[in-house]
Amino acid sequence: MMMKNFLVSILILAVLLPVASSQLPDVSNPGWGLGWDVEEDEVLMVLDDTVQFETVLKFWIDNTRPLPSDYEIDVEITYPSKCADDDNSFSIDVESKVNVGANTNETFEIKISGNGYGDMMSAELCSTSEVFSLELSVSDLIVAGQAGDGSKTIEQDLRFSPIYSLSTEFVETDNWNLVDDIKSGTSEFVEVIIRNKGNSIDSLVDPDFIFRYCPQMDYSIKEGSTGGNANPEESWNLMIELSASSSHPDKKCELIFSVVSGGGGFSHVEVLEFNVDAIDVKEQNEELEEKEASETSGLDSKSSTLPAMSSLMCIFTVLISSFFRRELQ
Repeated sequence: MMMKNFLVSILILAVLLPVASSQLPDVSNPGWGLGWDVEEDEVLMVLDDTVQFETVLKFWIDNTRPLPSDYEIDVEITYPSKCADDDNSFSIDVESKVNVGANTNETFEIKISGNGYGDMMSAELCSTSEVFSLELSVSDLIVAGQAGDGSKTIEQDLRFSPIYSLSTEFVETDNWNLVDDIKSGTSEFVEVIIRNKGNSIDSLVDPDFIFRYCPQMDYSIKEGSTGGNANPEESWNLMIELSASSSHPDKKCELIFSVVSGGGGFSHVEVLEFNVDAIDVKEQNEELEEKEASETSGLDSKSSTLPAMSSLMCIFTVLISSFFRRELQ
């Protein structure tokens, strides 16, 4: 009878032990997962009009254990070489430690903020071709009084959104300093530099030059072109000849350059102001009279010896006449 009871007890224990053991946390199995809320190859850091940005990344921690667990969070960003600046690193806002309840999936945020400049000293924007790499590392701390199993890591590539910006500069040449007046009936040269100040490749659409207030002015492009694409900080260079007609009056003029950004679709306008100095009719007459006087004085100098010859002939004639009279007497 006792043997029968013993066998029954062993049978009952054999049935109950698996149930009891299944209720204990299995520390050998991590029992938790990590991932991004939205899986994307790249995340755009969208720049505003002031070249500032704030980007939020969401990630989840899935704790499948029957007990709450603590996790330590660390975020690091690797900056591309052309956008590395110790004085211009991003601000990263994220909880350093979190607790996730038993059998719970919780979502957390990483807030990244900063500006789109690659180098604050030169004020050059970081190109959209440059990629930032973010690494999120989460470490499991303590589970049921025992040390955690380690850490898990996920990564995300970041890139700036495109910004399109153009700047135009009128540059003096050896021919003209942009300050002196343009004389009517003459022409002067000016260099025009259109620079891509955005962070993405751009092109020029419908470039045009027009004159305001001075319809008698004309221009021609002697060198350069506005065709093709330009990378950030590259430029299109032109050499322009400005011509004032001979009848152009004294006038304050404006040369207006306008163009549309092929990438951004916006219009860009730059104005060069200059004066035309009309050659006065009186001045022209005075210059002509001076020229004629100069030419006349030359002729006079050639003929100035004639009166002297005539005087000598007269004296000679008088002397001869006097001599012959005496002889006759």
